[in-house]
Amino acid sequence: MFFHHLKNFSPYSGHIYDDMHVPFVQKKDGYLSKKDSRFDLMDRLGYFPFKELIRDDRAYFISDIDLYEFLNSDENTIDNYTAGYGEWNIAQKESFAECFFTGYNVGVIEFERNTGMAYHGYTIEQQTRYLHVFCLYCLDFLFFDGDLDKGLFYNLGYLQASFYRGFIEINNLKSALPDGSPGVRLHFESYNKVLAIAQAAKVRQEKTQKAAENNKPITPDTSNVKPPVSKQATAPMPTRIELLCNLDEIKSIWRVLTAPLNTKNGTEEAVFDAQQLAQFLGASFSSGAFPDALPFGKQTEIIKTSKGDMRNVLIALIFATYNINHEYNRGVTQMEYVGILKRHFSVFSGSGPVSIKNTLATFNPKGIKVIKNSQSVNPHVDEMLSILKKHKLLH
Repeated sequence: MFFHHLKNFSPYSGHIYDDMHVPFVQKKDGYLSKKDSRFDLMDRLGYFPFKELIRDDRAYFISDIDLYEFLNSDENTIDNYTAGYGEWNIAQKESFAECFFTGYNVGVIEFERNTGMAYHGYTIEQQTRYLHVFCLYCLDFLFFDGDLDKGLFYNLGYLQASFYRGFIEINNLKSALPDGSPGVRLHFESYNKVLAIAQAAKVRQEKTQKAAENNKPITPDTSNVKPPVSKQATAPMPTRIELLCNLDEIKSIWRVLTAPLNTKNGTEEAVFDAQQLAQFLGASFSSGAFPDALPFGKQTEIIKTSKGDMRNVLIALIFATYNINHEYNRGVTQMEYVGILKRHFSVFSGSGPVSIKNTLATFNPKGIKVIKNSQSVNPHVDEMLSILKKHKLLH
């Protein structure tokens, strides 16, 4: 147990407040509740499962999406919440948000205090296991179910900062272990450089060992020397894009292709069945955190669809995927997403990648309109639209 000094908090039972008599808010388009899925964050070590919120020139990193959306609400979005009592406005919301940020600022500073005296005497492996328990403990009480209590919000901020510090510390410790991970993917270029350095060091070590065994002189390592590239040459696009976002959301977005769509040319039959969709997603995307969720599969057949509306639908789907994943994986460009369209759908065969990229934002609304008009024949449209609304991609 941790946080023995924290006011309005029991290390055994959690937050202390009268939950039967405090005011609360509800979301108009969903439920605020305690979700077990929050513990899945610990399966994403090596990634950065936090949303960044800038306030008063300071960055706050928040793992609970419901909490993030509430804290980030403003005059334009405050009406998404209704109060279980009387009047509700932005000033009231800000009074609770201020308590959260105050608790967060204190929690960031007091991380070392909360890890305890024995922590610094542990080995790196022991520290990693200890912090894993610490983070799970934080997550046990880190959720927002709509209750409005200032002491509660202070403690939520404190716990969020503690979880953030613990999560980052685990990744930093793992990067110090032999053959450990390169740390959190905060900056993807830096991450790739670390991987390249580690790989080069491994190659040099293997050559040294082999030369010693054969009693031969060591040849210079030229594995990282790149041959000259002509101006006409272009680097090949990766065949799979890594998804660091919610995989279920991406699957739900593309699931609209497993049912009919209403187009100007009539009803377009389903592009995929469930198995074909899984094969397409596995050929196009990957997940380092959950590799079994997107098993790799080669897709050799080019998919044929009608032109016009269906082309716009495909653009809308890839554009949504790009925007959602870009929140977490900023190392992949739009051109690489366009590459998926070029490789898998014949309707894009006559267009160049740059041309397609430059028209994504233009044709995206047209594709969304086709999808909206298909609600009567496609049971997956509503779920897709709700996901787009959640990510502010649909108004």
